[in-house]
Amino acid sequence: MSFKKAFGAVLAAFCAVSAFAAPAQAEQWTRKSFLMPKGSFELTGDPARPVMMDINASRNSFLEPVKINPHLYWAVTDDLSLGISHRDGLCMNGCAKPYNDAGFDLMYYLTGSPKFELDLHAGIPISSFDPFRLGIQGGVLGRVNLGNITAFVFDPSVYIGVTNRRLGNGQGIDLPFWFYFQATDVVVPFVGSGVGGPFDDFGNHFNLPLEGGILFDVARDVDIGFSMRFHNLVGPDGNADARSLFFLGRFRF
Repeated sequence: MSFKKAFGAVLAAFCAVSAFAAPAQAEQWTRKSFLMPKGSFELTGDPARPVMMDINASRNSFLEPVKINPHLYWAVTDDLSLGISHRDGLCMNGCAKPYNDAGFDLMYYLTGSPKFELDLHAGIPISSFDPFRLGIQGGVLGRVNLGNITAFVFDPSVYIGVTNRRLGNGQGIDLPFWFYFQATDVVVPFVGSGVGGPFDDFGNHFNLPLEGGILFDVARDVDIGFSMRFHNLVGPDGNADARSLFFLGRFRF
């Protein structure tokens, strides 16, 4: 089966699920907390936008590579979740190594209300086992509800490299954000952007991506979707050549 046919089949399955899912069983995405009840588990991606598979769709390198990069979280308490995270995860089709990164992630509730949530979001990512590149990352993860259907989600962070700094494992800042729209009880389109880059000579090396996609709130503990991201649409040497197709998922147990 060709990739286009396979993608069409996946899209049709998503549409069928969204059409037949019972809205009464779904919890609105724009109102969901990033944290879970004590003892729960979650298989997902980055909490702000849960990418579980990254398919390179860049010009002249389509499907090279394909990355399966899930995160697994455990709710130690109602206010604290610990997790194992991946930037690349299992990397196929054009990767030097099939598995070469992992990390430790933490989310801790700081404050909130029914229309607002703010959590500490920190971690110790290992971006490469060989050569060994370890760093410390810290920031906040938040959601602000704007009216009845819109949620503004943000996940800014600062990264500081600890090992192999001479090989480029330095420090940088990332300021991503998304707007989610609860179009129906099940269908949630979204757009996202932000700015990020290294501290050193930031003005000449920052990137400003643009992303759009859709999520399906198929059940209280199951969300699936997809998006397209242009990694450096605006910024120095900005263009639409570097892009990815993301498959999204969040499964709570």
